[in-house]
Amino acid sequence: MVQRTKIRSVVRVVFSVLIPWSVIACGPSMVGQVEREKAAQQGSAGGSDVTMLIGAQKLAPAPPPAPVATPAQKLTTPASYYEPIGPFFFYVETLTANTIPNKYGFAPTVACIQSGVFKRGMKMVVRFEVLDTKTGKRVTDKDGATIKLVLPHGEEVPGRWTIRGSTAALPDSAWMWDTSWDIPPDYPIGSLDYRIVVTTKDGRTGTFSPPIQKTATADTRVRIID
Repeated sequence: MVQRTKIRSVVRVVFSVLIPWSVIACGPSMVGQVEREKAAQQGSAGGSDVTMLIGAQKLAPAPPPAPVATPAQKLTTPASYYEPIGPFFFYVETLTANTIPNKYGFAPTVACIQSGVFKRGMKMVVRFEVLDTKTGKRVTDKDGATIKLVLPHGEEVPGRWTIRGSTAALPDSAWMWDTSWDIPPDYPIGSLDYRIVVTTKDGRTGTFSPPIQKTATADTRVRIID
């Protein structure tokens, strides 16, 4: 019994010693993240300079749709959807940046998450893969291809081949293309029609334009807000 009591005492001591070390180890990221999220919540309620980009509100359930007097329009799949794709296939995602303020002094309240909504002044990160449908291989930094992000106003931003997580990445993190753009504080509000263009050394070229879902009340393109 005395022996068990001693063991429990040792466990308590070790546990109490480990707790502060674990907090210190993840303090800059975890604690800072919690504080930023609290600030974002307070800003949305208290009118500070923090803007909550994504939120939810409790509303009454929507009523059932009213009967339609005339049959809904029948949509036909465009013929291009049945044609072979190529010469390149793209996987693309847009994300918030890290929490280091950009050249306009803006930083996201939540870092490195996929988002289709960005506030004026924020940095938009575009991360993507390019697959060559002719060779079945990824297009990488060894292929000598020219890859760039083309913005609606004509600005072109070169892509770079890098590991996800940059200098903080672990060895088994994925390698992809990425680029980023600091949205000017006075940039027009609304949808952003960006493109990604790849041109290989042998002259083949391909363009990625984000697929769009459009309805009377929704548009899935990247959106810039005030």
